[in-house]
Amino acid sequence: MTSRYFILIFLFLQVGCQTIMIEDGPEPETKKGGYYLDDGPRQDVPDNLDKIPNATPQDEPLVDYANRPYKVFDVKYSPMKELKPYKEKGYASWYGKKYHGNKTSIGEIYDMYEMTGAHKTLPLPCYVEVTNLKNNKQVIIRINDRGPFIKDRIIDLSYAAAHRLDIIEKGSELVEIKVINPRFENQEKRIVIQAGVFTEKENAQQLKNKLERLQLPENIKVSIDNETNLFYLRLGPVFSNQEAQEIKDLINTQLDLNSFIIQ
Repeated sequence: MTSRYFILIFLFLQVGCQTIMIEDGPEPETKKGGYYLDDGPRQDVPDNLDKIPNATPQDEPLVDYANRPYKVFDVKYSPMKELKPYKEKGYASWYGKKYHGNKTSIGEIYDMYEMTGAHKTLPLPCYVEVTNLKNNKQVIIRINDRGPFIKDRIIDLSYAAAHRLDIIEKGSELVEIKVINPRFENQEKRIVIQAGVFTEKENAQQLKNKLERLQLPENIKVSIDNETNLFYLRLGPVFSNQEAQEIKDLINTQLDLNSFIIQ
């Protein structure tokens, strides 16, 4: 019995948050502070964590085998078979170096420095907006894994996502998650930042060139829209108010603009 107990713990720590079929066994231990036993940050944490962009929601096909019913630690889970509006509040945790380089439930390699996460029942893959309800910080991540299999935890975040939400040190925090799906007819409109309006396209192009030289997140595009003989210079789409505000403040400061956010 004792050897079987340690074998189960070893198997769980090896596979991280992947979908595993275990009929019984104890819940995984966690270190005080929130992350998994023997897990944590790496020694070579990149300097650009604050500049890692949000995941960009895309219309992706679901992975059939990753959305089948499964059982972990004697608990049965029935993943959703389709994307639909979904909100949930609960505690988020994060996973790091112990699982860095391992396969996720859909067969991709887990990279703790990408904006990803794990959920027990959301369809894989999908995109969610995660809001830290203590400080209102937000990230958008791609769910490509299963977990967390710990009581009272609703989502596991990558190290990069947890860093952006400011929960690395504490290890867990109360959050709200909301599914983002470009196919929803009633999906909230994406946010854009309007940097200027011009009567001459050449002037709009000059400002566009300056904006593209700034260190903007990779998912933010700068475009010129011709409407009613005017040229609108816009950045986006952006999927969170916080990111929109950060981008607006950046371009206003760097280029002395008076840009504003359009919902």
